[in-house]
Amino acid sequence: MATQLQQKQQEEVSQAIIRRNIFRMVWPATTESVLQMLVGIVATAMVGRIGAEAVGAVGLSNRVTQIVWAIFAAIGTGATVLVARSVGANDRGAAKRTAQQALVLALILVCVLTALVVWQAKWLMVTLFNAKDGVLAQSFTYLGLVAFGMPFMAAMQVSGAILRGSGNTRTPMIIAFVVNVINVMCNYALIYGRFGLPQLGIRGAAISAIVAQATGAILAMYFLTRPSADFSLPVFSRYSFDRREVKRILGIGVPAAFEHIFWQAATIILMRLIVQFGTAELAAHQLGLTAESLSYMPSVGFGIAATAFVGQSLGAKNQRQAERYVRELVKWSVILTSVTAALLFFIPRVIMGWLTTDVAVISLGAKYLMLMAVVQLPQQTSGVLNGALRGAGDTKAPMYIGGVGLWLVRLPLSFLLSVTFGMGIMGVWVAMTIDLVVRFCLSAYRYYRGDWKNIVIEA
Repeated sequence: MATQLQQKQQEEVSQAIIRRNIFRMVWPATTESVLQMLVGIVATAMVGRIGAEAVGAVGLSNRVTQIVWAIFAAIGTGATVLVARSVGANDRGAAKRTAQQALVLALILVCVLTALVVWQAKWLMVTLFNAKDGVLAQSFTYLGLVAFGMPFMAAMQVSGAILRGSGNTRTPMIIAFVVNVINVMCNYALIYGRFGLPQLGIRGAAISAIVAQATGAILAMYFLTRPSADFSLPVFSRYSFDRREVKRILGIGVPAAFEHIFWQAATIILMRLIVQFGTAELAAHQLGLTAESLSYMPSVGFGIAATAFVGQSLGAKNQRQAERYVRELVKWSVILTSVTAALLFFIPRVIMGWLTTDVAVISLGAKYLMLMAVVQLPQQTSGVLNGALRGAGDTKAPMYIGGVGLWLVRLPLSFLLSVTFGMGIMGVWVAMTIDLVVRFCLSAYRYYRGDWKNIVIEA
């Protein structure tokens, strides 16, 4: 009896420690996500004041930049998992070697990709999207400029991924805060021509993004390399290409890259369909996605924490601890998402009104938000479970799940419902909700089957 009581007390203490560790990691990651969400809303609202064509142009351009983002995000995923495992195994030397290889690799690749996007910006927009001339013309301008910020974004994102893998989510939060404040201030000054600066419109939005990203890259490199940091990295000091380490990073990261590419490719096809419905529908979809981030961005921190904690726990050979972290993360994600989803469902017109004054766009966007509110819980729970799978090194499962949901459910149903059954944009949105439910079921099945607990990452 006494032994059982002692075990129960130890369990309670252990659970308290797990909860404390979660909140120490989640609140900065969640705050970072919320900051990005809020600034995304503010920036979109600023562009929205230019007109619906400007909103559509930014949305289409972002589809292209997000494909490039997928490449270095994949490198970041590989770095996060391997750094987390090394930290869990108390091998900080291995963690630093992984971080150095990941950062240099990302910077080399993104510079090549940036040159290609700048060179072929017009061709990309004409080939990928069948939008109206006004939207395309503005997208040429925006993409040709904003592409110059991609190397800075790569440095910032991969550095942030390395820090999160080491258990430090506070520093990326600080960087995000500074970046977002600069982005909003520059948007206000350059889009509208304030403080004696020229009124540049959509070009001002692109320049603001570059300035903010460059600032973020400088800060990220400073925090990552400063000697006083707990996890410092002399980026170019004694650097030599380590083929084996790069192979390990890509072995984990490439499936994550394909997951993002599947998403962006499917989104591009979907956007080609949506632009046929009209400018108001395109703007409502784009603004609706931004407004929806009110619900899902706060929960992104739980997925990030799941990746780090599962990686560290498995690195320490503690499978049960990994499971307990995920269980606690799912619980708190559900609680938070329930609140934010309720806002989307009950005040959708108010939220859309923050982003645009166009009555038609507000009406359409409100319908989108109400539909998406219904599937926020399965969507966010999937995010935590997929984060756990990635932390274990099982990055192929989220890739396959995403591929099935997007290409076998979302796209076919979107065309079937919107075109064949004449539902228009509503058909696309209904197909999206069905896709999210299907992917939740697949993610839950994969996680609870438990194969991820026995994955071995070769040294």
